[in-house]
Amino acid sequence: MHRVRWGLAISWLVLIASLFYDPISSILTDPDNLSSPFRIHLETCIPVQGKCLAQAPYSLAPRIFWSAIVPAAIFIIFVFGHETWRRICPLSFFSQLPRALNLQRKQKIVEAGVARHELVFVAENSWLGQNHLYLQFGLFFVGLTARLLLVNSNPFALGIFLVATILSAILVGFLFAGKSWCNYFCPFSPVQAVFTGPRGLFGSQSHHQSDAGVSQSMCRTIDNESACVSCKSPCIDVDAEKAYWENLEQPGRRFVQYGYVGILVAFFLYFYLYAGNWDYYFSGAWTRDDAMETLFSPGFYVLGQAVMLPKAIAVPLILAISTVVAYLCLSQVEKFYRGYLRRKDKSVSRRQSYHIIFTLTTIFSFWFFFSFGGRPILNTMPTIVGLGFNAIVILVGSIWGYRTLKRTEEQYQQESSVSTARIKLKKQLKKSSVELSKLEEIAPEAVDTLVDRLPDIMVQITQKERLKLYQDLVKHHLAKNQSVGIIDYSFDALKSNRDNMGLTDRDHENVIEQLRRESPDLFQAEITGLFVTSTKVKIGNKKRTESTKTRRKRR
Repeated sequence: MHRVRWGLAISWLVLIASLFYDPISSILTDPDNLSSPFRIHLETCIPVQGKCLAQAPYSLAPRIFWSAIVPAAIFIIFVFGHETWRRICPLSFFSQLPRALNLQRKQKIVEAGVARHELVFVAENSWLGQNHLYLQFGLFFVGLTARLLLVNSNPFALGIFLVATILSAILVGFLFAGKSWCNYFCPFSPVQAVFTGPRGLFGSQSHHQSDAGVSQSMCRTIDNESACVSCKSPCIDVDAEKAYWENLEQPGRRFVQYGYVGILVAFFLYFYLYAGNWDYYFSGAWTRDDAMETLFSPGFYVLGQAVMLPKAIAVPLILAISTVVAYLCLSQVEKFYRGYLRRKDKSVSRRQSYHIIFTLTTIFSFWFFFSFGGRPILNTMPTIVGLGFNAIVILVGSIWGYRTLKRTEEQYQQESSVSTARIKLKKQLKKSSVELSKLEEIAPEAVDTLVDRLPDIMVQITQKERLKLYQDLVKHHLAKNQSVGIIDYSFDALKSNRDNMGLTDRDHENVIEQLRRESPDLFQAEITGLFVTSTKVKIGNKKRTESTKTRRKRR
């Protein structure tokens, strides 16, 4: 993976270099080069505000970057999860260069007359720590505005834009420790938050990992040892789903989720509103338009008429209006949904309603984005390629949505608790001599689930150890369900548990008798004199006699 990151970073630098010097594009876009899918077709008219766009050889780098690299990044995030993207993201790589070179800023701290130097972190309770999503979305807004006005079609401007972004990532990596660029500054981070959700389609689940202790994060050494510096909590790199649930109500989270829908729609719609047709976008002509000359030209062309509002004003205006409108409308949809559930007497928490609306907006954003993203390049390929890609997009979005809509915070918490208990149990079982007393360290409420889900672990322990674990299970069951008749009830209720552990009904009886001696308080209902008769209870082919209870007659 280290070599992959280096390779992608170098490839990115080569692409940036081609924006300043490119002797190849002119050959591939030459109208006489009949073998090139990117050649200019002089006979084709691409109208822009009622006039055919001038056809001339152009730089391929902007088209490759905007129509291939950016869509690929979003597809990777959605399908393979954030951890795959962050391990290959060039900006993430460049932001970590100061750490790799040991050139990070340190602050001097004096305690008890002793001075030391420590790395500087973004404080969680600082303005940036609390409101970084607003900053990141603002930078994202500025970036999209720059794209539509200048960067999309001007290779030199795009080169400057990318170099400035790389230098910014390196500077942040020098000023602050950890993944501060990714967590607090990167303008792509809000997009990642929208398309990741609890996790990508094939993304890993950190809370299900083994006891190896290696998280999803790329904050690690080559030897797979953690190099985390605790720069953010909860950290998406440590446990993506935990960060998702805990950040549902973070300042700016709903604004990012809903606002992104608006800015996404407005961005692609603007190509039509500016040119007056969709050919301008789908042909990729916007990657070779002379942006400098159009900055103060009419920003809209509607119904065959130019609207005399400069493009430099029209672009940020439509992006801002669409963002605000989408946020307000989707906030109302969210409230309407909660009201609908209340009328149907369905209990859904406010946080779960956030999750459901977030999921639906993510599915829409994914499908909408790939209705446009990558099309200028896909349209140069055989039709079957485009149709196949459409099918993949629909299928991937549907599967992700089906799985994510059913997800709840309670499910995550339960799985996380069970996973923690499992790791503790495995650590005990790996010892040459299992100390049974330490099984008490496992959360009692997790023991039931452990027994059901871990039959493979049960085969690793001895009969004596199984009985001890089963005794803990019975003890928890009795403590949780202290009532008349629960002793008999526990026999049937724990049947499946005994089967999973390879224990018999007789083992259950023996455990009950041992608990009567060791923990008589669990059987308080039996010793209060609330029953006086006995009944026979059938167990398999055997019969046993146990005391049962009847209430004394009140005098």
